[in-house]
Formats: sequence, structure tokens, C-alpha cells
Amino acid sequence: MRHRNPWVIVIFLAASLAFFQGCVTEKASLRIENSLPPDQLARYNDSFDKLREDLWAKAAFTFRQEQLANLKLADLRFVDGKLRVETKIGNFSKGGLVTKYALRGDFDVQLDCHIDFLEGIYDMDQILCFAVVERGKTLRDNRVFTIAVLKEGGSYRSEIFSGYRDRRGYHPGNWHPIGNFHGTMRIVRIANKISTFYKEEGETGWKKMHTFPSTINDAMVGFGLQNFTVKRTTITAKSAITAEFDNFMINGAQEIIEEEI
Repeated sequence: MRHRNPWVIVIFLAASLAFFQGCVTEKASLRIENSLPPDQLARYNDSFDKLREDLWAKAAFTFRQEQLANLKLADLRFVDGKLRVETKIGNFSKGGLVTKYALRGDFDVQLDCHIDFLEGIYDMDQILCFAVVERGKTLRDNRVFTIAVLKEGGSYRSEIFSGYRDRRGYHPGNWHPIGNFHGTMRIVRIANKISTFYKEEGETGWKKMHTFPSTINDAMVGFGLQNFTVKRTTITAKSAITAEFDNFMINGAQEIIEEEI
């Protein structure tokens, strides 16, 4: 399967991961040792009934000047207990949320994501992503790990993938065909490795995608929707794309740093 480099920007940064290894259910290997107790973690879980400004900041980020010059933030609304993100027509557009706190040590986070891809679209792309950003000494040193679903303009199919980006570039994994996505994405860091997982609605077992080398630096979590890949330099975007996010959960975390709140 050929590799591409869309460098998905995830709300505040972005990127992706590696190979889909099959329908592997992970159990014991996902356990976070010495995690904070559930009652402390519960404060950070979010059902998205409203914007919790103590936990989240609105964010969007892009590297290309062509995109930045014609970028409009997507609309964020809270509808029926979900966060609905809708891109703008006629522009590069993206939007999402990033945590105001950082996770330290090992952690396990997940998010329900929903998107129905538009068909017959050539003038833009469609990307939904969930990401972890490990802080570095400078912005360029931040490492971004992403799991995402993508339907490129003109493509007849959508795909799910994951990968990461650092100052050396983008490190992709393999891509797996998928239809509209209604399910849950999950990112787990244990020691100096990050793993990505997903499951679709109605499934009980997690499908493991890949495990990547990481650091032990503090990390923020973010997610979002956008209508372009990093390589796109022009856009007409005659249609808006919409996605919904729900039930953000921290299943385990050794420490949460609230210096940003």
C-alpha cells in the first residue's frame, strides 16, 4: 500500500501514524500503572453538553502560507449533548479543541467521533482527527501523534490511518479503507511508546493500528475537523463538512498538570 503525506493539522497542530495490524483486542497491555484514581480523572471527562472553558481552548493551526492566508475557523456548536464542528464554505477551514492542561507520564485517552463523508467532492478534502502533542523546547520540537479518517478530494474511498510528525518530518503508517466513521478513537502512551486504536459502533474489541516511539514529555490532547490536507494549495470548498465529537474520557493518567488552566 503506498504512503502519502497529507500532514493532517489537528486543531492546534497535527499528524498521523503507522500500520493497521488487524482486529486485535488489547486488554492488559493498555493498563496504566499507578494511575490517578477514577474520581480524580472524572473531572476531566467531558460529555460536551457545553464548552468547558476550564478544560478546553479553541484551536486551529496550519503550516502553509497559502492556507493561512485564506483560513477561516470552523463553527463549533453544542447540539444534543455533542460538539458539532462545521467547516466554512469557500475557504480553507478547520476547527477543534485542545486541552488547557497537560498529561505527564503514562496515559490513556479516548474520544467518540462521527462523520459522514460527502460524495463526489473534488475541490477540498475531508479530515477528522484525534491527536496527542508532546511538548518540546520549541514549537518545532513538539511531536504530534494522530489517528484520523480522511477522504481526499476526488477519491472514491475514505481511509483510517495514524502516524506522527516531528522536526524531521512526517512518519506515516499504512492506511486502511473505511466508510463513514461512527466509533471511538484511542491513544495510549506507556513509557516511551504511543499506540493508537479504534473501534466502530457496536464493536467491543479495540483494533490496534500501530505503536510508535515517543518521549516522556508532557502532552496535550486535541481533536478537530478540516477541509484540506497539508499539500493542498488552492480550494473552492463549495460544500461544508460536519463532524460530531462526544464522550472524551481519560481512562488512566499518572499525573495531570493544570498549569495552563
